[in-house]
Amino acid sequence: MHFTYQGFTHAGNIRSFNFEGIDEGNVHTPFLIQVNLLLLARTKVAMQDAPGFCLHLLTTACASTPADLEKFQHYEVLEEDLLPLVMDRERRATLKALKVPQRRFGRKPPQSSQFRPSARPEA
Repeated sequence: MHFTYQGFTHAGNIRSFNFEGIDEGNVHTPFLIQVNLLLLARTKVAMQDAPGFCLHLLTTACASTPADLEKFQHYEVLEEDLLPLVMDRERRATLKALKVPQRRFGRKPPQSSQFRPSARPEA
């Protein structure tokens, strides 16, 4: 089965993402995943990441059992659904903090360059 993003609707603090699943027999199945925007703000997940996250939920459920996929026909995202995304973000931040910054060596511009070091004023 593959999924196509159909757009979203917005009501209050809830944004509903609409997907359509199309299986090998060309059967179209609608999926509606609702995300509370306050939950996104509390977990510091960008709103732009929400459709991709919902698609990830659908593809993961599709790879497991049909019952897992069936629950996403109308589903509200919970905080524990966002935990892998938050943990991955924290892991990347930790790796970035441990990474040694690259040293940059400054070179003098060649004589043919239009850039010249500023002349120091004499005291």
